[in-house]
Amino acid sequence: MRGRRSGPTGPRSLVVAILGCCVAIPPIASTFSARLQAAHSVEVAVGSGRGGESSGDPDAEAIFAETVDIHCVDCHRGATAEGGVDLRRLADATTLDDVDPSLLLAVRDRLRARDMPPPRLHDGDEPAPSDRPNDEEYRQGIRVLGGLLGERAVGAGVPDVVLRRLNRHELGNAIEAVFGERVDVSGLPADDVGHGFDHLGEVLATSPLLFEKLVDLAEAVARKVIFDPETAAPEVRIAKGARLSGGRSRGDGQVLTTRGRVRATFDVPRPGRYRAEFLLGGQQAGDEPVRFDLRRAGESMTRIAVPATMARPVVEGFEFEHDEAAVELSAAFLNDFYRARTADDPGEDRNAFVAEIRLVGPLDPPQPGDLQRSLAARLRDGDRRTGIARASRWLLERSWGRRIDADEARRIADRVIAATPSASPGEGAPTRVALMQTLVVYAIASPEFLYRIESPRDGVAPDADRSVPLDGYAVAGRLAAFLAGGIPDETLIASARSGRLDTDRGILREVERLLRQGGARSLGERFATQWLHIDDVERLEPDPERYGEITARLLAEMREETVRVFEELVQRDRPVTDLFRQSSSWWTPRLARHYGLDPATLGLDDAGFARVDLDAATFPQADLGVLRHASILLATSNPTRTSPVKRGKWVMESLLDCPPPPAPPGAPQLPDPDADRTGGESLRRMLEIHRQDPDCASCHVRMDAIGFALEPLDAVGRWRTSAEGHAVDAAAMLPDGRRIDGPSDLRDVIVDDPALLRSFGKHLLVYALGRGLEWRDEPMLDRLVSVMEARPTVRTAVEFIVLSDAFRRMPAPDRARSTGFSLPPRDSADTFE
Repeated sequence: MRGRRSGPTGPRSLVVAILGCCVAIPPIASTFSARLQAAHSVEVAVGSGRGGESSGDPDAEAIFAETVDIHCVDCHRGATAEGGVDLRRLADATTLDDVDPSLLLAVRDRLRARDMPPPRLHDGDEPAPSDRPNDEEYRQGIRVLGGLLGERAVGAGVPDVVLRRLNRHELGNAIEAVFGERVDVSGLPADDVGHGFDHLGEVLATSPLLFEKLVDLAEAVARKVIFDPETAAPEVRIAKGARLSGGRSRGDGQVLTTRGRVRATFDVPRPGRYRAEFLLGGQQAGDEPVRFDLRRAGESMTRIAVPATMARPVVEGFEFEHDEAAVELSAAFLNDFYRARTADDPGEDRNAFVAEIRLVGPLDPPQPGDLQRSLAARLRDGDRRTGIARASRWLLERSWGRRIDADEARRIADRVIAATPSASPGEGAPTRVALMQTLVVYAIASPEFLYRIESPRDGVAPDADRSVPLDGYAVAGRLAAFLAGGIPDETLIASARSGRLDTDRGILREVERLLRQGGARSLGERFATQWLHIDDVERLEPDPERYGEITARLLAEMREETVRVFEELVQRDRPVTDLFRQSSSWWTPRLARHYGLDPATLGLDDAGFARVDLDAATFPQADLGVLRHASILLATSNPTRTSPVKRGKWVMESLLDCPPPPAPPGAPQLPDPDADRTGGESLRRMLEIHRQDPDCASCHVRMDAIGFALEPLDAVGRWRTSAEGHAVDAAAMLPDGRRIDGPSDLRDVIVDDPALLRSFGKHLLVYALGRGLEWRDEPMLDRLVSVMEARPTVRTAVEFIVLSDAFRRMPAPDRARSTGFSLPPRDSADTFE
């Protein structure tokens, strides 16, 4: 036993006492809760964490040391410390500067999650409250540790940001915004995910394959947006494999074994005349060949007989005029035939085969678009080099999001001219079309387009924490990535050029504009789907035997419901908590039928989305908000059934920011209720048995309770009162002793928990900053939560974030990691001679 360390009081010495489990303290007669005021006085002395040394109550050392000695010391010291958390390191610190702040943060996070010390269970699932600190004791510990983290963060500056590249989604958006061409980026290497999001620089690797694919993509875009109208061939769009639906897969095609149709939907670039082509064959049988009805938007265009086989399909089709943004083409099987096999007859079976569907066109000669006309206009005057320099400056300022001066534009023009081949050997100078195509490839394939390269504002000295403000172009890039999922538009670039983005007012004006012009949709589409873990719901495959009605179209509509609800929340500036208790949504007739309601009674009379108000009298889950969304319930279920464990983990991780730690080595596997069950044990009973293992109880006692509360909602989001022949039991007890019974009780627990706003704010910060948070970000996160407690809307959080140092500043160049890229000076001449 060591004696209590002597020395100065205040927060620095308090760290040793709070967590110094190796400092053995004799039991103190008075209880922890009776002496909260002493601990609170220390927290007040620490304040926001922006001051220096503060004097505190020396009794606080004993208070926290006693608590840690009782609850932590047995498991968290020495070489065998649980989870690798050895609190001896804190005991050995003599000043706050000696403390590892990440360890302070880890301990505070565990206190915030209330999963340390782990609950001890008795009488089945009943937690023993006396074995754990009470809620007020937890809150005091969290507040004091937060103050210490704040003081530790003073002068730490903003963290370095790993050089960030555009992910696939951002790249597609950027190409469409600048070049007017919607591209399929699915052929690019998949983006890795870190901290729940797919656009963080620290996880987005750049491989030779990615650059190769990017150049291929750039060349394809150049051919589409820059062309000679006299020689341009009609574009061919092909649907096969996963883009076809309606039959059974056979290679890249679809087989129809009974009457039905195979269909595909195409984007249409502009009004005009098109040709639909179908590659068709069949398994021939009976006295006539396979017959098809070829349709456009469900309307029959022609009926044909196809004697071809599946191995040698043939092309059939029709031409049509079209003036809408999309078109559905389909081939229906008309003459199914089957003769059963007998002892004397091998039998016959006629089946139809659709190998692929194509949309060709427009068939009328294409006309150059706005981009080509703008570039061509800049090539007309002056010599070729001057014209290409002028076109380069116009295009690259837009696509690279920074100023291009005259000297740099001339250097780029020289490269473009040198890289552009002649139309054919011996024909001399390349054509204007070829030069413009090379410029487009140069713009897209450049690291300046793929990466977000940021620079500090000119002429500003570093702050005391060695950070400097970003220049306007870098702020524009961050705003565009955050609120548009792409690169800056012309208005943002103009604001950067004018200096408006150097001011709070200028930034907030752009935030208002971006949210009004698609930013709310972008946050729903990219942030909310990843925060709520439904981004990949369209690729899920529920068991077809149990949920055969779940189609790819319905999965897409499930995801879209959640996106539109979040978009509306942002547009109407409603509290974040409304996500979990609103009784309105956005449905199609198909979604209404899936949820068990008649579309007509809701006023849904076409296939599009419409806002619906739900009534608990006919829809029991009406006021559960996103907790009843099929997208979320499907994403947190198994293919054949619900998963209380997955749903509980989702609530803890996404909504309350207290993800359970990984299962310890050697922990028993969860039971499989779809396998044979000895004695017909229920899933609830099997999980009770699982929780009897001490290694499993600390996490599952909370996860399982949360998950069971959602059991009235099945694996695809429909309300139920029974499952597997038994009444649904949604009752459970949380570790703190509160009883809940069903989704409504769980919703109230979530909405009333301060952790909800903190979790939302933390996830939004990660998304906005494009990096994971560090310990030095904790004071900023605390301030964000305080602001949101007063006005808990998405807009409040967005405005706080974009005005924060973390968003607007960067480490001074001598402190930051080198990016490997350099930008030219921006003070050269503004005009061409």
